[in-house]
Amino acid sequence: MKLRSFAHTDVGRVRPENEDSFLRNDDHQIYAVADGIGGLPSGGQASQLAVATLEKIFTGHPAGHKLNYPRILSEINEQVFRLGRVLSPQFGIGSTLTFAHVTGVKMHIGHVGDSSAHRLRLKTLEQLTSDHTIENELKERAARGEPIGMLMENRNALTRCIGQPPPLESDCTEHTILPKDRYLLSSDGITRFVELKEITDILASANNPEAAARQLVDRANERGGLDNSTAVVLFFD
Repeated sequence: MKLRSFAHTDVGRVRPENEDSFLRNDDHQIYAVADGIGGLPSGGQASQLAVATLEKIFTGHPAGHKLNYPRILSEINEQVFRLGRVLSPQFGIGSTLTFAHVTGVKMHIGHVGDSSAHRLRLKTLEQLTSDHTIENELKERAARGEPIGMLMENRNALTRCIGQPPPLESDCTEHTILPKDRYLLSSDGITRFVELKEITDILASANNPEAAARQLVDRANERGGLDNSTAVVLFFD
């Protein structure tokens, strides 16, 4: 299968700076989106360090081989946590991180936070990651029959991030790639403002990854551009 990729990011129409970062490395087939956490200082530096450390780790290994993804995420978390102790001793710094690593016909997903990975297969869009938010955590507790309580204004607060005090709990999954699969890694600046049906239609109709990525970011800006938005799109032919 042939892999085509493209990445695009935009500051939006409200935020003073873009605290999203992305990685697109076709040689090692490693791709990622990181979103600096709002409400904490130096979000841009946190996301930049997360993707820079990720790329350094992967380029230090031969391409095409499965790696220890939980360990890699823990190492990235440690690096961002240490920087936070310097830049913001009282509050720390933080970032989301969602990456995709291709080895043969396998897609390996590593994930912390509320950026996301989606796959379009046979006209059906599926989210391959679960947002690490208070709302989702409480839903899981409710499904187990545990009592819950939640203030609505706190429902989107993160329960996990890169830069938190170790140890880090991350999600790492493996998926088989099929011809014509299309994947999207994105920050929540896209998924909060572009409906899933729109994402599905854009991924399905685009002739190439660049067109899909630019349309997704443009659509988020059309909805007010209230946040930074980033899309990394992968097409398998």
